[in-house]
Amino acid sequence: MLDPQARAFLDHIVTLNRPPIESLPLADARALFEDTFTRLGGPPVGVGSVRDIEAAGPLGPISVRVYTPEGASGPLPMLVWYHGGGWVCGSPNSYDAVCRLLTRESGCIVASVDYRLAPEHPANEQFEDAYAALVWLAAHAQELGADGRRLAVGGDSAGGGLAASVALKARDAGGPALAHQLLVYPAVSSGVKTESYETYGEGHFLTNERIDFYWKCHVPRPEIAEMPYVCASRAETLRGLPPATIVMANRDPLWDEGVAYAERLRADGVPVELRVYDGMIHAFFSFISIFDKGREAVTDAGKAVGAALLQRQPA
Repeated sequence: MLDPQARAFLDHIVTLNRPPIESLPLADARALFEDTFTRLGGPPVGVGSVRDIEAAGPLGPISVRVYTPEGASGPLPMLVWYHGGGWVCGSPNSYDAVCRLLTRESGCIVASVDYRLAPEHPANEQFEDAYAALVWLAAHAQELGADGRRLAVGGDSAGGGLAASVALKARDAGGPALAHQLLVYPAVSSGVKTESYETYGEGHFLTNERIDFYWKCHVPRPEIAEMPYVCASRAETLRGLPPATIVMANRDPLWDEGVAYAERLRADGVPVELRVYDGMIHAFFSFISIFDKGREAVTDAGKAVGAALLQRQPA
């Protein structure tokens, strides 16, 4: 059963009678996403400082917004965050409220990565941005007041998929040692339709049509889907990955793939805490001004990351 707040939100969406985002010109779709996610994030909570920097990447500079908690002293752990938006929309601006709350609740520095978007930059290029940002942030952690030996990656939806893939590449390439991964309804599969797609792909905010639109922008040619790290679920093994907190809404088309990824991590020996928010829909984690369970989920996720990173003492 849908949570009453989710039901009220979905009913309100129907009354707006807006054209679906995938039918709009790209600039208009992005503007609508920014407006919706910024407004429904609500008033931002206070943090110690916020600054915009640039990380170096193979395709050019990558913008990163760095949040530092109030009263910070000494090198702090750092969460590298990748926003959602179907790889097509979203930015640190539209995820400002979420990142501020994660910063406050975790006690960690949060670095929100503004990776390049599809369709201008397809999946492999987005992944290059995401991984390069992690490597750069780890190397420059001291300048940011962070401890490069206590790192986590995280993200929601498309960003959760990027975080999962970045963790795989860090393991495989001997990259920055990660202590944790925070995956919020992560998009880790290759567009294969599951039972939850069929059940919740209409009338639950994220639709199958929108997922198809995002996927075609993200992977404009079939061979791109076969490239390493485009889909985390295609990894031969998940052994050796950092422990994970996985946050899921159980009225979400991505429910099945997120739960399957959690089960695979466990089968490969990776500790996983799966947190399920009953009656919630996709994007609830971002809409903390209208969903009590959204604010609860972000708060709890921040505390989980903080506990995972703060308990790892600097070497």
